[in-house]
Amino acid sequence: MTNGFDARLAEVLNAATENIRRTVAANFIPAPKVELSAPLLEGLAEAVAPLQSVLERLDTMMPENWQGQRLAYKDMVRLMQEGMPLAWVPPSGVIRQLLAAGDASSRAMVLDDCRPEVLASCGKTLAAVTDARFSSQQIFLEECVRMIERGMFSGAQALAANVWDTLVRGLAFANPAWLTDKGWWPGYAKFSRSVPTVDVDDDATIGQFRKAAVFLPFAKTLEEFRRQHPVPGSFNRHATAHAAGAVQYTAANAVIALMLAVSVLREIDDQDYSVQLHA
Repeated sequence: MTNGFDARLAEVLNAATENIRRTVAANFIPAPKVELSAPLLEGLAEAVAPLQSVLERLDTMMPENWQGQRLAYKDMVRLMQEGMPLAWVPPSGVIRQLLAAGDASSRAMVLDDCRPEVLASCGKTLAAVTDARFSSQQIFLEECVRMIERGMFSGAQALAANVWDTLVRGLAFANPAWLTDKGWWPGYAKFSRSVPTVDVDDDATIGQFRKAAVFLPFAKTLEEFRRQHPVPGSFNRHATAHAAGAVQYTAANAVIALMLAVSVLREIDDQDYSVQLHA
């Protein structure tokens, strides 16, 4: 397990950035087609050098499927807000295909076409979980992988959704601020507003983005729908529990449910989150 961000990381990054700013301000005079002198280039190189190790450390603190990939984080935020889990799984190549897909049906096709790679990624990510407290949930999700491999999509979707829900509630009961004043479960709507989040246009720090990444799909996934509304076609906890049918239960939704549960379990293990499971 690793345990969050190094406390001095922001300080080091800010110092390096300020060093660059001062060097540029002291040496660079805006002019058309300026050819930088050798001393200025050396000064800029010295200013930038401290950033390299910091950026490398930042990269290692990201989920493994993001490391060294130069992914488009803003586009990823939009996709995760639509309910697509991208932290820890799927592999980076699949993330790029999902980002390039134009709509939900195209993304479902990507998941169908890339199912073997996604399942392999889920299996590898589950194998990296080390906390024995979650051995049952780990085994259930490994079972989901095998079920999807054999075409048993509906069973995998239902089981993965319930494992995810169990982990979500475990997180909530370990965080009093996410509960009611009396310490009771607050309901899914209030819970989804309590977890860490960022928006595309937020001036968020890298640390805030990293902390929110695994939670970003929650709001969409936890949306409730009423009887007068159509059953959602994208993966939805409420519909999976209360609207079992051909609209909600699909091969793509089974894979998304699995990815959601795997990503949350791996994040809990990696960040050593406090969890109170009732299982």
